[in-house]
Amino acid sequence: MRSGNLPRGELFPPELDVLWSNRLVRRVVGLASAVRRLGRKHPVLLDSLLALLVLANSLVDLLVPDGRHDPDARPDISVLLLVSMAGQTLPLIWRRRAPSVVLAAVLLSCLLQWSQGGEFRSGVGSLMIALYSMARYDWIKRLPWAALGTVVALTVAAFCFQPFDQQSLTILFFLCSSATAAIAVALVVRVREAQLSALADRATQLEVERAQREQLAVFAERTRVSREMHDIVGHNLAVIIGLADGAAAAPDADRSAQILRIIAGTGRQALSELRRTLGALRERPDQQEDTVALSPQPGTADLGGLLERTQAAGPRISYRTAGRHDAMTPGVQLAVYRIVQEALTNSLKHAGPETSVQVVLRVTDRAVDVSVRDSGPPQGSPKPEPTGHTGHTGQMGQGLVGISERAALAGGSAEAGPTDSGGWVVHAVLPLLPPPAVGENRP
Repeated sequence: MRSGNLPRGELFPPELDVLWSNRLVRRVVGLASAVRRLGRKHPVLLDSLLALLVLANSLVDLLVPDGRHDPDARPDISVLLLVSMAGQTLPLIWRRRAPSVVLAAVLLSCLLQWSQGGEFRSGVGSLMIALYSMARYDWIKRLPWAALGTVVALTVAAFCFQPFDQQSLTILFFLCSSATAAIAVALVVRVREAQLSALADRATQLEVERAQREQLAVFAERTRVSREMHDIVGHNLAVIIGLADGAAAAPDADRSAQILRIIAGTGRQALSELRRTLGALRERPDQQEDTVALSPQPGTADLGGLLERTQAAGPRISYRTAGRHDAMTPGVQLAVYRIVQEALTNSLKHAGPETSVQVVLRVTDRAVDVSVRDSGPPQGSPKPEPTGHTGHTGQMGQGLVGISERAALAGGSAEAGPTDSGGWVVHAVLPLLPPPAVGENRP
């Protein structure tokens, strides 16, 4: 398989190109590939063809005289000899399904043929194929016992049967070497296929993990955008509603016009933030972090404008700050801004426009402490209808869930709850540095 646009010479040595350019080599490789495909699709058919080929070779050895000794000599064909030949070849059809049984049948047939004075070469091919099948397809723990039994049987045949009596040690060495080679080839093929299977499984697993990572990235992006949309739309709509109510109850036209201008500015601010947030969706997933970092997200410097817009809707807001704001990273400043924004939205919706809100921001050497406390609705005034946020109703809603998520993403924590005076307080502590990555050691 090629990689990118690299030339073939940089991936394969020149010798392989010369070898592959040979037409005979290409034909042999193509034939081997066709045989492998046939074996995968129709293993019984391939094994039947192999058994017929071995049987034909045995018949040729049986019927054609051996010219090295007496050209006119004809072998004695007996029923036992034919039965032994059939026992050497026909069981090869089931060599994949029952390799141990096939090896035993072939070995016994070879011993029977050799005991009848047959040539030692006849049956060796069947025995090597049976040994290969045993090492290739059977349970690996049976292989040592099968090899030991084969060596014992060959040793007995070499020293007790007629075809081996003149060169017993030489023929025994040849048979044992052939058996060892057959087993070794089978084990090499078995290990190679196990490696390829493991690589295929690993590739499948990596593909599944990649798809899962992509899904998680999509879900994380959707959650981030949903959280931003909730903070932007929820807060600005709450401010606009409060301002509209104030404009309706304004004593003169000048005050109404001023409130309407504030409503228009709040709407433009919300529209700008929506465009900025939705613009992140058009970026590629691998540029998500860079897009978030480069976007002009609000920070602690924008808290003043946020408090002014919220105060125009009715609440009395006091703001105190301590420490150096420039010590905070842009991500921490964005988290602080969104936490204060959501807390103010919560107070405006649930405590009403007549409440008093205290916002305190303290920056120390290691952390940022944010506190937003409201006084609750005035005594005797009707409570605003709950709109699904967490607040003075005491129910966990989308608002505080978003605050907790933002604090957790920044490596900090947030909590909220009622005060003794009937109000509500949101308190968050965020570290100045972002949370360490997995495996990172921080002093």
